[in-house]
Amino acid sequence: MIPYPPCREGPTQPGSPIRGDPRTVRINCRRLDRSVAQGRNGIGGPCLVLLSLLAAMSAIGCRSERPYADVDLDELVSDRPDRPWRPSPDEPTGKTAAASEDLATSSSTDSTGLHREPPPPPPFRGEKTSLLRLIDFALEHRPETRAAWERARVAAAELGIAQGAWYPVLGVEAQFYYTRMIFPANGFALEADQVALIPQVALNYLLLDFGRREADDDAARAGLFAANLTFNRALQRTIREVQVGYFKLDAALALNEAAQRNADLAETVLEMVESQVAVGLATAPDLLLARQEMAKARFDLEATVADILASRAGLLEACGVPANLPIEIARITERDLPEALDYRVDDVIDVALRDRPDLGAALENVRRAAAGVRRAEADFLPVVNAFASAGYEWTEFDTGTDKIVPGETSTDFPSDTVTSPVWNVGLSASWIIFEGYIRENAVKAARAERRAAEAELEALRLRAIGETWDAYFRVQAYRRQYDFGVALVESSEEAFAAVSAAYREGLATITTLVQAERDLQESQATFVGARADLLTAAADLAFAAGVETGRTPIANVPGGGTER
Repeated sequence: MIPYPPCREGPTQPGSPIRGDPRTVRINCRRLDRSVAQGRNGIGGPCLVLLSLLAAMSAIGCRSERPYADVDLDELVSDRPDRPWRPSPDEPTGKTAAASEDLATSSSTDSTGLHREPPPPPPFRGEKTSLLRLIDFALEHRPETRAAWERARVAAAELGIAQGAWYPVLGVEAQFYYTRMIFPANGFALEADQVALIPQVALNYLLLDFGRREADDDAARAGLFAANLTFNRALQRTIREVQVGYFKLDAALALNEAAQRNADLAETVLEMVESQVAVGLATAPDLLLARQEMAKARFDLEATVADILASRAGLLEACGVPANLPIEIARITERDLPEALDYRVDDVIDVALRDRPDLGAALENVRRAAAGVRRAEADFLPVVNAFASAGYEWTEFDTGTDKIVPGETSTDFPSDTVTSPVWNVGLSASWIIFEGYIRENAVKAARAERRAAEAELEALRLRAIGETWDAYFRVQAYRRQYDFGVALVESSEEAFAAVSAAYREGLATITTLVQAERDLQESQATFVGARADLLTAAADLAFAAGVETGRTPIANVPGGGTER
């Protein structure tokens, strides 16, 4: 984000507004200009008062540590819903909750007035889509990431609202009225008609509020940081869910291929048994058992088809598109698998405590609650305002007499027009002494909110440690299981080939052959499951550590130390 420049000798850039808190104002420049051209005395007084008050507000603002809000607030958030927010290098912010350091589109409109994002183009048709492309697509089109991005923009606007309290309020108004008064006396009624027009410019500036604006500004700034970090976590969650959906679909496809191979093996076994029965080397029960295995293999094959459809729907949902769109994914290869971990679990936990955006957001929520406590406590103190107004009054008087006794005559006097400048300047102060313990209870509520935010931060810190610990050792365990799964498949294939050859020679029974076939099927399913579990655990580890993922799910987890 772009830091606000400190206030020194006035506005830091041409046209920068002077800080203050405003309340209303009105002026008729044409009337004032005409008054000056006519050489009227007195109009210089109100102008001098307004200029003096502006100079005083500038001096008061420069003594404050609050900055000018002279940047586009949209620059304080990510410029796109698919890119994480990053603090400016000049901003002294950090993302660690453990060390307690400082943190820091266009849409179409339908006939109802609601903003609706245009639907994404049909993706991935006619080609096999890689995991990286799916992630890029999901980051750009998934509604959850866009919602988090818009909430960050809301928080940026709320910061601008809070900073508006540092500026004066300037406004223009005009009063027009007609008055008629009658004074009966000695048989006559004296009538006085008055028509007046008073345009004015008025200014109001909050001089002292004893910390109210500072607290509101701090709370809004902490809310902005929390929203930005929550947006970053939403991007990480999207990446993880797309990865997991991708791995599930790849595993379902692998299981389908294994089931197809098993069905082919079952058909081969059935043909072998039928040939043995034809020459009298096998019995009818052997044939029935082979047919049973064939039926079971076909059943398992159809079950994997249902798993593919369900996994494909889950992946498309994670990408933010309807589940009925077609998609073909590029299959996972051996080089896509994560290597064995060569760093300690404590290293990964340190990364999580330092880099997890949700921990940073929780810390900013604590800071926002602390600012709420200061705001509630400041309500016990007075408020001092400065006000000034300047304008011009034009008034016309018509007077006359009207008879109320017979025989008397009415008389009209000449009209009189009065024009003169009007202005005032002053200070006002207010101090609430008692209001039914509202402020006392507001302080209690704010302090309880702060304690709750601190407890939520500690709970999230413990959960982050637990999630990282669990994912780390699951990666280790599943990596070993995967290595054993490779050996298991190889030995099962060799065993099935040996038993098949022995059965052809009449040295093995149908029961032994069927069992070898089942063992091969189970070993293939175990291998596919171990590979999917390894990839999912690696994605969970990257998500638990709060790091951005590269080609492999844990490519960006920093190493160091020895395995623990």
